[in-house]
Amino acid sequence: MFFVSDINKITEYRIKMSDQEDMVALGRWTINRRLLPIKLFYFFMIAAVGDLLPFIPLYMKQIGLSSTQTGIIYGIMPFVGFLVRPIIGALLDKFQKHKLGLILCILFSGVFYMLMLVIPSDTTSYMSVETKISCNEYDSYIHDCFQNQSNECPLGFESLRLSLNKTHHSTISNLSLSIHGENSSAPYSVIPSETIDSYPKTSCSVICKPITQFPGEVCFTDQPELKQCLGEQTSPANLEFMIYDILGSTKEVIADRQVVGNLECLDFSMHNITVGQRKYWNMFCDHETEFNCHLKCDLGVSEQCVTKYAHVIRDKFILFLVIYLFANIAFAPVLSMGDAIAYDILGDSQRGKWGKQRLFGTVGFMLFALSSTFIMYEISSSNKEIDFSVSFYIFGVLSAIAMMSVWMMSVSGNISSKNIMVHIWSVMKHPQIVMFLCVIFFFGIYTGAIETFLFWYLEEETVGYFQVIPGLCLAIACSTETILLFVSGTIIKRVGHLSCIYIVFLAYAIRMISYSFLDSVFGVLPIEVLHGITFGIMWATSTSYASIISPPGISGTVQGLLGGIHFGFGKGVGSLLTGWLYKETGMRWAWRIYGISSLVLLIVYFIVNKTVFKKSATEMVENQRELDVATHVHTEPSRGKGKYKKDKSVTTNHLNEQPEIEPLVNGTEEVPMATDSRNKV
Repeated sequence: MFFVSDINKITEYRIKMSDQEDMVALGRWTINRRLLPIKLFYFFMIAAVGDLLPFIPLYMKQIGLSSTQTGIIYGIMPFVGFLVRPIIGALLDKFQKHKLGLILCILFSGVFYMLMLVIPSDTTSYMSVETKISCNEYDSYIHDCFQNQSNECPLGFESLRLSLNKTHHSTISNLSLSIHGENSSAPYSVIPSETIDSYPKTSCSVICKPITQFPGEVCFTDQPELKQCLGEQTSPANLEFMIYDILGSTKEVIADRQVVGNLECLDFSMHNITVGQRKYWNMFCDHETEFNCHLKCDLGVSEQCVTKYAHVIRDKFILFLVIYLFANIAFAPVLSMGDAIAYDILGDSQRGKWGKQRLFGTVGFMLFALSSTFIMYEISSSNKEIDFSVSFYIFGVLSAIAMMSVWMMSVSGNISSKNIMVHIWSVMKHPQIVMFLCVIFFFGIYTGAIETFLFWYLEEETVGYFQVIPGLCLAIACSTETILLFVSGTIIKRVGHLSCIYIVFLAYAIRMISYSFLDSVFGVLPIEVLHGITFGIMWATSTSYASIISPPGISGTVQGLLGGIHFGFGKGVGSLLTGWLYKETGMRWAWRIYGISSLVLLIVYFIVNKTVFKKSATEMVENQRELDVATHVHTEPSRGKGKYKKDKSVTTNHLNEQPEIEPLVNGTEEVPMATDSRNKV
């Protein structure tokens, strides 16, 4: 016993001496040269993530991928990462080439992400028009309100009609006439030489989102004399149709002109609507409903407020899917290998310093998520669409610096990672653990929905959206996450693990339902404060609670499943499900469905814990007390006496095992952590 203690003292002394040799004075600060490459790796690699990955869904939208296609792609990738990590990890463990493997993975991920820039965006130019359409069981009409008939973009409907009328008709001219032998002159208006029916027609595609709280079902009829809703009904959530002759199919209702404050409002009757391949006379709703509508009108006749529209092309979807797949395969093990190398360099005696190294990644993510947003905004301020290429270039530069920091690391030749699949079946024998993993699965679904479609939703369905909003959202989310992660231990100790999980359910419900009622885009900023609870408190509580309810010997497996189910399966299902809901119900109702489901799950989980797992909860408390005592089993001789004293620095408590999977800042990607297993002297 004395011999082991003496060896431990010698080892600790050597580590202290090594640390002193590595310390370099820099003014009032000292830098540990051995740990500096770890800090640089986390800062630049996670900064690269913050610079690009949150904006990938917006880039997909810009090049023409639909919400369903985006959901499919984002739904597949978490599963890919979950499968790829252990395979690459096992190969690197076998050949002990972790440093080389990490450099190659960073290199290939940078190359494949940069390749996304070559994906063509097949675009068509169009005039952008925004107006409102009102609909009831007897009629539908365009309701356009404007101030001073401004020509600012996007155009209002009346501004569009004025623009088209100026083009269709010539200016007033003088015409000399000879009437009964007398010469005379008079002004006239010339209609083009073609017949009125053959004048150049302007077609507009119309996309509408309901702004009425509970919109009515929409139907179309092809009978002009029919004044009620009897045709085939459709959901109002995503209303799309064509008007092939916008001037000929709309006519102002003069009697309905009105002035509201400083706005002048005009109504236009609307006929000859084409849905799919079928032409209808009019559109009705089963009760009064109002829509915000975006019109994309052909050029050629007038060219005001020109915008580009990316076509949804099947081949483009496949090309993007393949490139993004290889980028994710290369990137999936990057941070987990970085963690393994970091723990190898830190050693057992300094494992507690890992959080301080990873904190640099948090700072990098926040700085570059915000700064790249402002850079894109400045570059794109003179254009109608965001130039995402700058984020890709910054990602490449940051990845290159991260590779250099890995090359500077001093890595031992004995790193290994745990296989989280070893004891899965033994975990499934414990109902309380299975129930808890189901809760984490639903949290993962909510995470996938927010990460994939929040910025898409803000751009499409809120007023006042501009390019810096994503960066501001990420900055607020990162700040609150960091603060609450820092104090999470105190919060958990005061209110308890289960109470924290209930609070997370409630926070998700408030967050999701609040999204659904957003009108102004700036309303999202205070909502993002809840990210600190829905991720910071959630993840800290989950990893701690999992370690308590896990029987001895399978804590590592449960921790591995925790991250895999949340960031892998849950996030993947969330992306797929939300893409489908976006199309079927609209994003506002998708948020409400998620919010209501969170409240329902809160009630169910509370009842189950109070009834089914009531006895298990009591045993869990006793188990925690025993484990707290177990943290003091290691003893060593006290100075000057032959007795032993408790040493809290060395434990056998499974509560103190490092979790297999830790989250990346803002939850953008799961990060499996590998444990250090170097042979000790």
